[in-house]
Amino acid sequence: MGTNYYVAANHCERCDRYDEEYHIGKSSGGWAFSFRGYRAERLVSWKQWKEFLKDRIIVDEYRERIDYDWFVQYIEGEKSPDFVNGSGQKNLIHNEQGKIPSTQGYTWFNPEYDWDDEDGYSFCSREFS
Repeated sequence: MGTNYYVAANHCERCDRYDEEYHIGKSSGGWAFSFRGYRAERLVSWKQWKEFLKDRIIVDEYRERIDYDWFVQYIEGEKSPDFVNGSGQKNLIHNEQGKIPSTQGYTWFNPEYDWDDEDGYSFCSREFS
């Protein structure tokens, strides 16, 4: 089970409706945050996302507004690639897992669409949920 996060655009204060401008990525239990990357918009690292989000509205898939400072702390804390929980379990990292051959003889990692930023966060330029 996981939660997707989005940048809201064209937000109406009166009715609280908005358009989903960008899919930021997904948080799943036991995993580091997986980012959606946008090469044309230069959103290809957590540092670039963090700067971009400073003056944007962040929402989750349940349409709840997410505080910027909370989101940054969440990503850099318990959703970081280096986080180890109280049981000693390190977060799984999407692209690392995607490079492991499966029983079907293939993986989902494709360097044309998937990459890791300098901090070890996984990115994918394809649509995912």
